[in-house]
Amino acid sequence: MADNTESVKKNETAANAAEPKKAEPKKSSKNAEKSRKKQLLENLLKDRTPFEAKLIKRIFNERYGLVDKSLLSKDKEVIFTTMRILGELRVDKYVDPIAQVVSDAADPEFRKAAANSLALMKNNRSLFQLIQRMEKEEDPEVKEAIMNAIRSIHNKGAEAE
Repeated sequence: MADNTESVKKNETAANAAEPKKAEPKKSSKNAEKSRKKQLLENLLKDRTPFEAKLIKRIFNERYGLVDKSLLSKDKEVIFTTMRILGELRVDKYVDPIAQVVSDAADPEFRKAAANSLALMKNNRSLFQLIQRMEKEEDPEVKEAIMNAIRSIHNKGAEAE
């Protein structure tokens, strides 16, 4: 009877050993993905100001409250930094709001910063928005910033959406 029990335990152990191997790839792929994301975030945070780092972490975790607040700030530098970070991270959901700044802002500095942010996004929607604005823009410096943004996107090739 003891031999039979030993045999059953060995068979159960062998069966259990086979099952986790099937589940392993899921765990290891999840861990690999987590590790890849962590490394990506660490790379993004290198040489950043505390404000930039905070923005990047929030965007990375898809928590946009700080971004929305920052875009409505009274401080130009906060707005410009936020638009630049959104462009660098290619946060697609902000293409239209930033394009609106290119169109509506009375201050040419805002329009130039918004054009630069759209250039960093490098996608078809930002390219379209810039081309539309180019037709209406009157300020020569802003026009130049928009043209440079269009060239930048065109030279790299806008990514399909």
